[in-house]
Amino acid sequence: MTTVGALALGRARDRSAWGTRAVGVVLVAGWAAISFGAAFHHGAYGGDAVVFVSVGTALLLALVAGRLTPAVGHDRVVAVAAGLAVAGGVLYPEGVDGAGAAYTVSRVLTDGAVGAVALWLVVGLPWGRVVSYAVIGLMSGAALCLVVSSPRPAIDVWFMLQAAGAGLTHHRDLYTLQWTSGQPFEQSNGFAYLPGAAVVLWPFQALAGDVRYGLLAAVVVTALLLVRVRARSHHVLVGTFVLLSPSALFGLEQSWIDPLVLLAVCATAYAVVRGRTGWAVAAFAAALACKQQAWLFVPLALGWRGFGWRRTWTSAALAGVFVAPWVITDPGAFYRGAIAYNLHLPPRADSLSLFRTAMLWGWQPAFGVIVAATLAAVALALWRLPRDTYGFLLGSASVMAVFNLSNKQTFFNEWALAAGLALAAMVFFGADERLDSGAPCSGDGARVPAPVGPSRVGDGRARRHRALVRS
Repeated sequence: MTTVGALALGRARDRSAWGTRAVGVVLVAGWAAISFGAAFHHGAYGGDAVVFVSVGTALLLALVAGRLTPAVGHDRVVAVAAGLAVAGGVLYPEGVDGAGAAYTVSRVLTDGAVGAVALWLVVGLPWGRVVSYAVIGLMSGAALCLVVSSPRPAIDVWFMLQAAGAGLTHHRDLYTLQWTSGQPFEQSNGFAYLPGAAVVLWPFQALAGDVRYGLLAAVVVTALLLVRVRARSHHVLVGTFVLLSPSALFGLEQSWIDPLVLLAVCATAYAVVRGRTGWAVAAFAAALACKQQAWLFVPLALGWRGFGWRRTWTSAALAGVFVAPWVITDPGAFYRGAIAYNLHLPPRADSLSLFRTAMLWGWQPAFGVIVAATLAAVALALWRLPRDTYGFLLGSASVMAVFNLSNKQTFFNEWALAAGLALAAMVFFGADERLDSGAPCSGDGARVPAPVGPSRVGDGRARRHRALVRS
């Protein structure tokens, strides 16, 4: 190869590498825009907040439409994400109902986790895994203290889940329970989720007295799973941002169940890349049995190469079998709680969505607009994205973001779920290489080429390529 040709090839490779790195920056920027937009006003509507979540959604859709994939193991992207997580931990402290010494300890522990990430970022420490586990430990302690400092959050979801746990203890139907939050403009009576959420959180309510300990356990396990995916890479720190993203502990304080869905989806992805398909089916079934929005991911799971239509239908069937007893016991109560309540909710003036923006301009979109926008996002993801784990997670994040942006009632928890899925896409990119080749993965998740023997197909092509490089 001539010198000019070698230089041209090098420049082309540099441009290609820059392109994939730029894609990684766009993915981080989309995650950050949604995370910070959700943290503004604690998930309530605001002009600045809706601009941020709209920009974040647009960035995710741009990645989907362009079929763009980031570089594997690009440390600069991780550094940017780390810096944003530090900023989020400093600018947006957790909780709105906490008080007292426990709340102060929670803030100190959060600042300690932020300091650990900042030290890793500035000094460039090599011990990414050690820092990751330290951050998870500190943030777990901060969350525990926050729950102690806020024993009765002023939100109907907490009262609903607490009542559901007590109802299961006394063998009561979730959808006929009578309870009240005592909070103005908040729901009283009924159960608005699918029963899986109540069943998963029930032991924590029965044994520890608060369902939020179960939600904390879900977030911690999610972080540990994401850390294990990149255990030998600088990307390992990205998994901790589930706990350290802007106002992450606020969502735990308010007891929204979306961490259960995020854990189940991440566990599905983790099981798929490890070849544990039985566990993957069970995990995805758990997601479908916990919250209605998880069913938005079913079309993407059908096209997911590592999961496929058979496992998707098996998961859906398992979720249906799990939910069936409540449907059979009182079909009318189940319909009113899990379906009709959500469909008939009036538009909220504090919904963080473009639906609310349209209302400010004097137009209330029809329900068909929400359906059309979500179906368009699903179709775009199925058409453009690769059928690997990264494609499934990025597609799920973009579909969830579009649904949130067009919905009549969208708050912090729905946006946090979209951001968490985008974060998982960052972590799982390249993890499917293990399945494709059967070869071990390198530290950054890239495939380590298997030894090439004389009987392998393509051996001659490999020898010609090496000869060309040497020339």
